[in-house]
Amino acid sequence: MSFDAFIQSAWRAHADDTAAVATQLSESLALLQTAEQVPAYVRLVVHVYGEHLGQWAAGSALLAQIEALPLLGHGLAEQALRRGQASLAFCAGNESALQVLNAADRVAALATSATALAGRERLGEGMAALRAACAEAEQVLAAHDDAWRALAVAGNNLALQLEQTAGRTPEQTAAMLAAAETGLACWCRAGTWLEEERAEYRLARSLLQAELPEAASQHAQRCLDICLAHAAPYFEQFFANAVLALAARAAGDAAAFSAHRAQALACHAQLSADDLRWCVAELAELGQA
Repeated sequence: MSFDAFIQSAWRAHADDTAAVATQLSESLALLQTAEQVPAYVRLVVHVYGEHLGQWAAGSALLAQIEALPLLGHGLAEQALRRGQASLAFCAGNESALQVLNAADRVAALATSATALAGRERLGEGMAALRAACAEAEQVLAAHDDAWRALAVAGNNLALQLEQTAGRTPEQTAAMLAAAETGLACWCRAGTWLEEERAEYRLARSLLQAELPEAASQHAQRCLDICLAHAAPYFEQFFANAVLALAARAAGDAAAFSAHRAQALACHAQLSADDLRWCVAELAELGQA
């Protein structure tokens, strides 16, 4: 199996068979042939051993094995390992692990930690890490520093995780909205129009979960406006129209729901078989399963 095929397969399987993927990661270091491959491997190790398993020490030990491979001397590989090790150590309770990092590495490690801690049902610590990362980023990061992307990913991932949490508490709902807003703000700094419109979609979804349909409609409309301004593919327009329809229905606007539902279904009809598999949940919500 090629390196890329292994990484793709592991991401697909990790949520349903986490322990098996962790074992595969520990036994597949021979697939690492270039320094450029290291960041993708490190991200997966930190995610699986950290957020999913809470096995901080085991994840750190696996990263140490990667550090021992004759692949380094490449800035991005070394950066990924520094950030990954610091995040795992921080989540394990070693706050001093962040102090030896430069500002950009510290922000990125905190952002990764925020998602991992929330995934281990340590939401308060996770949100504190996200706030600390945001505060430091505002003070020290350059406009195009890649750590903004780490913050954006953390915000979006935290928001999605909390949207899917059954029986959310008021504290969790507030955290969900704060995370989605962070994701949007950071993608506006660090991303393309595509990432910005997807962050608008995420915030609209979070607002719907918070039972704030009017605010959800505003962000859903922004999502669609960005799509139309950039002639986005039908795949993106489907989701934009779908969330706008759902927000309209939640707000009691039957005419707007019907109009945007029709637009969403028209976009859906243009999608490839590969794209269709991502649309099942939205289609069911629109009453078209």
